[in-house]
Amino acid sequence: MKKILSILFIAAMALFACREKKQIPQLDIAEQKTTEVAADPAKDSTEIRTVIIDFYNWYNKNIAKFQKYNLYSSIKKKDAPPYKINWDEVEKYQAFIRNSVPQLGEEFINNQKRFFQQCDSAFKADVKDDIPYGFDYDWYTNSQDDPQYLVDQISGPQPWGIAVTDDKAIADVKGFNDYNGKQAIATIITIIMKKENGKWKIAKIGND
Repeated sequence: MKKILSILFIAAMALFACREKKQIPQLDIAEQKTTEVAADPAKDSTEIRTVIIDFYNWYNKNIAKFQKYNLYSSIKKKDAPPYKINWDEVEKYQAFIRNSVPQLGEEFINNQKRFFQQCDSAFKADVKDDIPYGFDYDWYTNSQDDPQYLVDQISGPQPWGIAVTDDKAIADVKGFNDYNGKQAIATIITIIMKKENGKWKIAKIGND
């Protein structure tokens, strides 16, 4: 009798184990694997270079669209200090950038707004300076040169120095400078890049 009960107990345990095993969900093999997307430095460098060149080609043809906004004005006498930032115009200006200039990212807009805040603080600190702080050069070429000069410089096949770290990159854009009557490759402008929603965008022009 005891032998029969032992056999029945073992059989019942085996049946219970089988039922438990069936209730455990079996994960799909694909779900059990973690796919890691390897970084491709060559692909990133190509995309970054394309974004920068596309921006400057567009900017060179559309610079007048940037210049129609009255970002600052005189408080007292026209075209004379003290000055102030016109924040309503800044909002319109940056809305234009968001809607019309896809190469410039949200990080660029945030950095630019901080720059305007610096300008406004400088206006309040120095109420006699005839030259409005921050408005004596082209922010997009980081110089006083015509953008066509920059376009001509960066359009050649010379390699750039591009360092990518995760979703950020620094691009030392190379061009040719005249040194003692000889043409030599040199960094024309440094541009900070950031990947936003999977696409490389310009985050800052010029490197502090």
